[in-house]
Amino acid sequence: MNIRKLDSGLLIRLFLVSFTIVNIYPLLFTFFTSFKTSEEFFADIWALPQQWLFDNYKQAFEVGRLGEYFYNSVVIALVSLVLVTVMGTFAAYALARLHVPFSGAIVGLLLVIQILPTESMVLPLYMMMSKLKLLGVTYVPITSAYIGWLLPGTIVILRNFFLSVPSELLESARIDGSSELHTMFRIVFPLSGGAIATCTVLNFCFVWGELLWAQISTLTTEKGIPITVGLLNFQGQYATNWGLMTAAICMILIPLVLLFVFLQKYFVQGLTSGAIKG
Repeated sequence: MNIRKLDSGLLIRLFLVSFTIVNIYPLLFTFFTSFKTSEEFFADIWALPQQWLFDNYKQAFEVGRLGEYFYNSVVIALVSLVLVTVMGTFAAYALARLHVPFSGAIVGLLLVIQILPTESMVLPLYMMMSKLKLLGVTYVPITSAYIGWLLPGTIVILRNFFLSVPSELLESARIDGSSELHTMFRIVFPLSGGAIATCTVLNFCFVWGELLWAQISTLTTEKGIPITVGLLNFQGQYATNWGLMTAAICMILIPLVLLFVFLQKYFVQGLTSGAIKG
């Protein structure tokens, strides 16, 4: 029995180590490549940089207009996340705790929408935006699409968490004369910080890294271009400047890392509480 336990434990550790290496190596490769010249990269893509060329970061930010694209992505992310979080939270609470007619059917419809790949919605969405003359309006096509795509999943996740809140707490608050709005802000929302943080991190990762719709919706304009589309500037017709490209990618990853670091406690709490109460 001890040998079997030892073997199983060793296999688990080997699997975790292998999984970690597979996931970390692309990040390390990108990081080291960001300090290389084009000549160094094509001479040996696996070698460490001979000189740490910080000029790649400066050129990526200035020549590649990374600052402008970064600002656009921040605006798009903030608007999308704030609206999705506010609307999703209230809608989820209504479906979980208020007597909404056909709430089960509504949740089922949201799940169906969530299952559909976003790529299948790009063409009808583009046609609708074109007919409404919204494609040339800065930020509107991108943010409105992201809100529509992220709301169903956010509502479903938060609704499931709100259902796990003990009904006794809500009933006692109502008996004490607390209004529904007061109950939400004083009891439900403070308990759901982990779930909201989980949705925020997942939604931000989607908004920050989405490319297909961002590229299609900005084909006819030079305004409001997000950072994922801006990365294509480093790709030429016949060659790609991998030093500048990877330097830009490293800078793009910084907000994702910072967000996860600051919300890590609540993010893990939201995942574990959902697993325990699920």
